[in-house]
Amino acid sequence: MVGTTPPRRRALLWGASCVGAVVLLWLASRRVPLWPDVLHLPRPDLLVLAVLLHVPYSLTRAVRLRWALPPGVPVSRDLLVGSGLVSFLVILLLPLRLGELSRPLILARAGVAGLGLPEAIAAIASERLLDGLLVVGMLFLGLGLSTAFSPEFAALVGSVERFGLASGAVFAGLLLALGVLAFTPPRHHDRLGGLVRPLLGARLGEFVFHLAAALRPIFTSARGLALVLASILYWAITLLQLWLVLRACGLDLGPGEAAVIVAVVGLSIQLPGGPAQVGSFQFGAALALQLFVGPADLLGPGASFGALMYLLGLVGAAALALPGLVLLGRDRRRSPVDPSPGGPSEARPIT
Repeated sequence: MVGTTPPRRRALLWGASCVGAVVLLWLASRRVPLWPDVLHLPRPDLLVLAVLLHVPYSLTRAVRLRWALPPGVPVSRDLLVGSGLVSFLVILLLPLRLGELSRPLILARAGVAGLGLPEAIAAIASERLLDGLLVVGMLFLGLGLSTAFSPEFAALVGSVERFGLASGAVFAGLLLALGVLAFTPPRHHDRLGGLVRPLLGARLGEFVFHLAAALRPIFTSARGLALVLASILYWAITLLQLWLVLRACGLDLGPGEAAVIVAVVGLSIQLPGGPAQVGSFQFGAALALQLFVGPADLLGPGASFGALMYLLGLVGAAALALPGLVLLGRDRRRSPVDPSPGGPSEARPIT
């Protein structure tokens, strides 16, 4: 059972999050104003298009999880989309990425046969690690395609590349670990269990083998390829939306530069920033813009872009969480709910 966080631990988490946010905001503010004195928006029509894109962006992000869930699990469209729209806001609002647990919990408590907490966590973990690798790939592809460079590009690009390589190694290592876990033959479970259970405990050890069984279809069937293609589509929409906001603010940058900015911001929000990604988003945007935008443009168009892009993500997630709650309520009224927190999942061997 998932218990509530003790008050002291909760206070420490929020305190550490706020300290991290203050540090990152200070670092970002040294280069780019956190808020523009005057909004620089020469192309408001492009901003309108970027806002409209937030609906397909959010729906694609929510729906692609279907190909990471176990095959044959009867997850309704309402539950799939509703859990995604609601969890996106929770992820933004909670500190230190703690909101990542929200969607697995929503799915596991929906009472869907064959979908317990291990299956939901396996799906989310696979999706996030795939995102990490795609973001790192987009970083280096964007750097190769970029043609506009700021005076500070040469001094900063080495740090950005090292950050990308380190992040890529972490994501690839974790994905490899999940793959090894998924392909572990059942005949080795007893031997592996003798090593895992004393370290993790009997309950967590059983959870690990549940997780392995849930991961196997992602690595061994066409579902994995479908997940990759859906994720590429999601990041393409993300790239287009950010490029539209750049051009709306008067920053004449191309797709390569936009890809680098998407990647740097995507990696930076993994840092321990504050609630609503305060600090981590601004730090990533400031770092990425310095690669391609000179000091003069950072003050007006750069600050406007950072503010508008941040508000678009936050306000868009808040607005779409409301229909998400409606979809979850409709699914709950239509389906009986299993009262157990882990859902009705049963352990099954990897075959």
